[in-house]
Amino acid sequence: MTAIPARRRRRLVAAVITSVLTVVSLPGGLVLGANMLLNDSGGQNVETEALIRIPSTPVHLVAVTNSRNELASLALFAIDPGLQGGTIVSIPVGAAADTPPDVAPRRIADSYLTGGLDALRVDVEDLLNITIDSARVHTAPELAVELAAVGEQSLSLPQPIVDNDALGAEVVVLDVAETTVGPDKIAAGLAASRTGFDELSRFSSVKALWTSVSRAGTESKPSTNSEPTTSTTIVDLDGKESESATTAEYVAMLLKGRIDVWQFEATRLTDAERNPNAVDLYGLDGGEVLMVMASVAPSALRLVSNNLAVMIDTPFNNSTFAREVVTRLAYAGANVVLVRHTSEPPAERTVAFVNDSIVRAEVENYTGLIGPIEFVETLERIDGVNVRIVLGNDFAAFLGNGGVTPTTVVE
Repeated sequence: MTAIPARRRRRLVAAVITSVLTVVSLPGGLVLGANMLLNDSGGQNVETEALIRIPSTPVHLVAVTNSRNELASLALFAIDPGLQGGTIVSIPVGAAADTPPDVAPRRIADSYLTGGLDALRVDVEDLLNITIDSARVHTAPELAVELAAVGEQSLSLPQPIVDNDALGAEVVVLDVAETTVGPDKIAAGLAASRTGFDELSRFSSVKALWTSVSRAGTESKPSTNSEPTTSTTIVDLDGKESESATTAEYVAMLLKGRIDVWQFEATRLTDAERNPNAVDLYGLDGGEVLMVMASVAPSALRLVSNNLAVMIDTPFNNSTFAREVVTRLAYAGANVVLVRHTSEPPAERTVAFVNDSIVRAEVENYTGLIGPIEFVETLERIDGVNVRIVLGNDFAAFLGNGGVTPTTVVE
C-alpha cells in the first residue's frame, strides 16, 4: 500500500495555494526548531565543526472509536526532541486514503473497519508520508484513563457535541454551557459522532477538545543544553522507540512542555471521479501536510524521491510562506525534510547554504519557483540534508508579485 514517489509528489502539489492564504500561527514545532533543533543555530549560524544530526521526534497515533466501533477521531502526538511538549495534530477520519489509480477511493476510517489498527496505521503513514512509532485505538472510557494526567481544563465549544446511543437516539454529550471538562468528558466528546452527519460539522469541536488537552501542558521549554528527561521508557536518547509505549506515556511527555494543536484543513470531495460513491470523503492539502510534518516530526518523514533533501529556515511567523515554499519545492521534486521557524528578522535575500557544486547547480533550478537565491559556501554538514535555504524578504516579494505557482507535476 505504500505510495510510489511520483504519486506522492502528485499528492503534495494537488492543492497548490493560488490565492491569499489565511495567516495563522505556525505549529509549535517550528518555534521549537529555532531553539532545539541543530543546537539553536538560528538562521545563519549552523554549527560547522562536525556532522549535525536532526534529533528524534517520536510520533504516536491515537484512534478513538464510538459506541458502534466506528472511527470517530484521529490524532498524531508529535513529541519535541527534548521529550518535553509537542504538537497534537488532528486528522479527519474521513480523509481520502492514498490509493493507486486502480483502487476505488476510500476513507481512512474504512481501513480500520476492514483491517483494524494495522491497516489504519499504514493508511495514515502513506497519507502523511511518515513512519509512525506506535499506535493505539481507544474507546471513550479507555481514552479517559490514558488522559487522566490532563485533569480539569477549560473548554470553549462552538456548538453542542451530540452522539447516538445504542438504540440510535441522539444524546447530548457536551453542551456549550460546559466550560470546564475532565478526561472523561474530553474522551466522550472525541468519541461522539452522529450517524448521517458530515464530519465537517465536527471539526471545530474536535479541535476545541484537543485544545483543552493542550492547556494541561506547561509553557516552559527545556534549555538547549539540558538533557532530555522523561519518567517513562518510551524513547531513549538515541530515539529508539519501545513497542510497549502507551498513549498515557506520550501524554506524560506532552505535559512536560508546551503543547500546540494543529488541525489539517480538509475539502469535501463531491465529484464523481474522486468520490464515486458520494461518501463523506475529504481531501487534504499536500503542502500543508508536508509543512506540518517537516516542522513537528522531521525524523518521521520519508523521502519521496532521489533528489535533493532540503531544510527550510523561515523567519516569517505565519504559515503562508512555509506552506508555499514546501509546495513549490515538492513540485520541483525536492525532499523537504525539515522546516524551522527562526527568531531573527528576515534578511533581504533568500540564502542557500551549500557545500557542493553539483547541489548548487540543482538549487539554481529553484529560482523560477521561489525567486532569486543568494548562494553561500559553507562547511556545515547536516545529516540527511543537502542544502539549507533561509527565506528572505525577496521570497515574500516574489509571491506578492505573482510568482508562478505550479499546478501540475511531470511524471
